Amino acid sequence: MAELLFLDIKDDKKCKKEVKKLYNVAFPRNEKFPFFALNFLSRNDKAKFYGIYDKDKFIGLLYGIYYKDIVYVFYFAISERLRGKGYGSKVLESIKEKYSKYRIILMIEEIDENSNNYNERVKRKKFYLNNGFKDLNYKVKEAGVIYEMLGYNNEVTHEEYRDLMKYYFGETLYNYVYKKISK
Repeated sequence: MAELLFLDIKDDKKCKKEVKKLYNVAFPRNEKFPFFALNFLSRNDKAKFYGIYDKDKFIGLLYGIYYKDIVYVFYFAISERLRGKGYGSKVLESIKEKYSKYRIILMIEEIDENSNNYNERVKRKKFYLNNGFKDLNYKVKEAGVIYEMLGYNNEVTHEEYRDLMKYYFGETLYNYVYKKISK
């Protein structure tokens, strides 16, 4: 595996098309923010939307939000045909290396024995724990889905997470949209 390349989707139309296609199939409908909105919100320094490549082969996507000393991995997916080949761990290593002075957080669906994808949830959590992330011991509810917060390189509190989301969305949009989906 060569060094991975992270291309900003605003700089490459082919990359944007591949990212959008993966985004549409990798996440459940109720867990997706509209693609056009993510694209729009990533046009400043608050967030970046990347296509991830191994040389010229598209392998995945990453959407990161940046706030103070926090990097929030909002969306991360590896192409289904390439899962289990070490790319996910390689991407996480790249992120941890690039942002070594930052605290990194992400969310995963709550481990719920009654969920219809229970084994997938357990496997996902194990993957992140095996890659150095730790359980931050709080949960967040968004769009009716309960998520567990995981972090790397020191804790990010629930209050800091809320502050990050206010920063990302802006106070008005946060109060209008985000509070609604947190119920």
